[in-house]
Amino acid sequence: MVKAAALYIVIIIALLIGMISVSLLTIAYYYRAESQKKARTDRLCSSLESARALLLSGDYLAYDAELSKDLYGDGKDSVVLQKSGWGVYTLNTAKAFELADTLKSAFLSGISFTDPAAIYLADEDRPLSVSGNTQITGDGELPKAGLKQSYVDGKPYAGKELIRGAIRNSTRDLPPLNEKWIKTLLDNFKRKDTLAFAVKDSLNNSFFNPALVLKMGLADTVLSGLAIKGKVILISDTVVYIKAGAVLEDVQIYAPSIVVSEGFKGSCQLFARDSVVVGKGCTFLYPSFIGVFKPDGGRIQAKISLAAGTRFSGLLLSYEQKRSDLQTLISLAKDCLVKGEVYATGYIKLEKQVQVYGKVYAKRFIMQTPATLYENYLIDLLLNRKLLSKYYLSSPLFKRKLADQNVLKWLN
Repeated sequence: MVKAAALYIVIIIALLIGMISVSLLTIAYYYRAESQKKARTDRLCSSLESARALLLSGDYLAYDAELSKDLYGDGKDSVVLQKSGWGVYTLNTAKAFELADTLKSAFLSGISFTDPAAIYLADEDRPLSVSGNTQITGDGELPKAGLKQSYVDGKPYAGKELIRGAIRNSTRDLPPLNEKWIKTLLDNFKRKDTLAFAVKDSLNNSFFNPALVLKMGLADTVLSGLAIKGKVILISDTVVYIKAGAVLEDVQIYAPSIVVSEGFKGSCQLFARDSVVVGKGCTFLYPSFIGVFKPDGGRIQAKISLAAGTRFSGLLLSYEQKRSDLQTLISLAKDCLVKGEVYATGYIKLEKQVQVYGKVYAKRFIMQTPATLYENYLIDLLLNRKLLSKYYLSSPLFKRKLADQNVLKWLN
């Protein structure tokens, strides 16, 4: 006879076997589900990489419109692409999806900067003079009158070579800009599709959302203690003041004039009609932009002024379509450091100990000493193309032949 206790043992063993079987089946189910999910994720990542490559290719010319594409024609690798301007750079968004799974990416792109020149001076039939401890490293695009050393305040040129690079002849004008892109920027000054500015402490708008275009009233033009990030455009009909306590990242601001207080730090794009004045010791992180766009018939000198000790990474630009008597001006005070490009359709005013890692373009250079105003003199300056980061990317504002596009900044 079988003992009664054996029945309990059999039942227990059966339960254990059942539990183990169910566990194995459950593990197999979830393993298969995770395996399929991993496969879909890998496939979506691959599709997203393909979408990015399409956006950065020279053949992708569609702007401001979504493009849906089946990458391989099998209905499993669908992507949605969009390219548009974001200030002076290009905004790219890509979405890859399969069933309910979606991966997306947003990034700014720029143009590869392979120009070996450190300086471009338009040919107005006068030479460029260097004095003191000036150092120019990189090629020079200069007037036919050439480059010479001069005495200033009783001091000669201290270097052995006037320029460490090749010299090529410049033309009467600066390299042309993309006028269509500039027109798009200028249209932002008079946009009507605006919402009222109502930011109390912070605002962060994803680059996958439509742009928030906010009109600033008279009570809103002092940005202090606010954090504004992302796809946001601020427009004002009067002077905008940016205080040191403001946090700005990737934001565009359009106003007649903009004043940035001493000690500000951030990355933004500032557009003005009359002037942009930057206080001492400010830091503009890459990729930043400051530009003044003088209106036709403007009666004041549109200018950008960077005070002593400011650090700027990106692009400084002054622009007027037709040359006027009061040409635009970019002024860099003592001990300023610019990493990028400085482009002036008029004058660039440089004080001693200014450093530019990149390239400067100007119709004319001016320098003020206590005794004299010098034109086309460089005194105690450093212009060095080779110190600019190899990862620096320029703006589509410049017309460059065979220029590759690359990712400038990841956004979301």
